[in-house]
Amino acid sequence: MKVSLLDITDDALYKIGFYSSVCYDSNVEREACIRRAKHVAQKGHLACLRFATATFKIEDISRVCSHQMVRSKHLDFLQRSQRYVEETDPKFVYPTSDTDSRVSALYQAAYTLYKDLLKEGIKREDARFVLPNGGTTELVVTGNFQAWLDFIKLRADKHAQWEIRDVAKEINNILSGHAPGLFNWMP
Repeated sequence: MKVSLLDITDDALYKIGFYSSVCYDSNVEREACIRRAKHVAQKGHLACLRFATATFKIEDISRVCSHQMVRSKHLDFLQRSQRYVEETDPKFVYPTSDTDSRVSALYQAAYTLYKDLLKEGIKREDARFVLPNGGTTELVVTGNFQAWLDFIKLRADKHAQWEIRDVAKEINNILSGHAPGLFNWMP
């Protein structure tokens, strides 16, 4: 799994605090704005966090994980297409509970069938039906800070599935470096 920050609102804490000053008829000096941004987040005025955004590229996660991600309705997604992109060099994610070679054998058999179907002239959009959910994919995901905070709180939780939890923790770590005081939530 690899998570890369592609874009983020410059000086996000200041901008959140500056924009939210209208709610409170407040001081717009830089340090006051930064304090306000942290304060509104701590007090639950999360609508203010919608005025900063971040975009990530997430690579080498399973389609199982990507299906969990796209359920976050306030984030927006672009995903590698198995309809338009031929899977010529498949990589797979293995469940942590896999203690034998059955999953690996199944993955390889499915990929062999996929290649055979393509050779027979079956369209990629139809051949992809045999590819396993453990095959890797990549996404570009964008959202405002409120949406990211919601995603992190839900998916970094100890009860979340291990792969999505790892993604959420990595996103939290990256965002906490850019907006300290907002993204320091960890289970």
